[in-house]
Amino acid sequence: MTNRIMTILVSVFLAFSIVGCDKLSELQQPSASEVLSNYLDASLKSRSEEAYGFVSTEDKAVKSLSEYKAETDKTDNPFAAVIASNVSYKVLKVTESGSTAKGDVEITLPDISVMFKDLMGAAFSSAFGGKDKAEIEKSIAKKYETGDVPTTTKNEEFHLLKEKDGWKVFLDWKAKKAAKEKEEKISSLLSDAKQLRESKKLSGAIQKYEEVLALNGEMVEAKEAIKETKQEIKETKEKQAYLSKVSLYDLKAKYYETYLEKNVPGVEFKIKNNGDRTLKEVQVTVYFKDAKGTIIAEKQYHPVLVTKYSYSGDNKPLKPNYIWQQERGKFYKADSVPTEWKEGAVSANITNIEFSE
Repeated sequence: MTNRIMTILVSVFLAFSIVGCDKLSELQQPSASEVLSNYLDASLKSRSEEAYGFVSTEDKAVKSLSEYKAETDKTDNPFAAVIASNVSYKVLKVTESGSTAKGDVEITLPDISVMFKDLMGAAFSSAFGGKDKAEIEKSIAKKYETGDVPTTTKNEEFHLLKEKDGWKVFLDWKAKKAAKEKEEKISSLLSDAKQLRESKKLSGAIQKYEEVLALNGEMVEAKEAIKETKQEIKETKEKQAYLSKVSLYDLKAKYYETYLEKNVPGVEFKIKNNGDRTLKEVQVTVYFKDAKGTIIAEKQYHPVLVTKYSYSGDNKPLKPNYIWQQERGKFYKADSVPTEWKEGAVSANITNIEFSE
């Protein structure tokens, strides 16, 4: 009976001892405010390994210590040291709520916009003054080391999580990584869409813009681009339908002689607008062939081209039922045609038109 009572007492004593140790351990852990201050001090002063130790387990699962150090460690840029030495912070308030906490921090740091102007000046001096850019950057950095550094102050909000070993700063690297990947995906899609538009693959371009909107439904650039591309498709269909009303005839190709040159490859042709719309541009593509009839070169010409930069005789629109032809004795040169070209062996198509407003 006595042994049984002793066993119970020992068990109760051990239980209280464990609870007491847990409470003592909890009391010894730094507060959320202390952890946040320690993290900021280490982070802003480039003690990256120490700062990483205050980061939450969830964040560490996303980014390793080596990746974090690669992003945060100083580089050889002289401005890095200047910025690091002129950063300060003040923890204004930390509010704990169970296993989470929120901290409001005031951070004072160099005003990059002002320093950027000096950097741009350095780049300008390097390009036009014959000075070495690295030397100029060092001299500017030295100026800030010995003089007043322009600063700016901003308020930041930080979140903390309470883990088994105490408070940790939660930076939500998972969400930031996802946002970065999303941004990169959108940038890639916009680039693809631009290339498709330039190559006149307009339906494919619209598909890319729609993929962008699936990722970010509020992106004005993609919405406007879809409208513009649909208009391009409409205009392209109108042009394709009208092309049958523009005829190219009397095509000739041979070696010409001029006052200064002999054996100059060239072409002549006429164009008639058989439709009911005025054209401000007509593009003709001539294909040059060898003795076997194989196309070996091509050349584009703009017999009709009305722009504010055109001052030649061709700066006239092609009205309905009008015919365009070159002046007497004139021809279009084809200087880049290979010597394998068989004289007279050509074909030509009207490859683009633009309507007058």
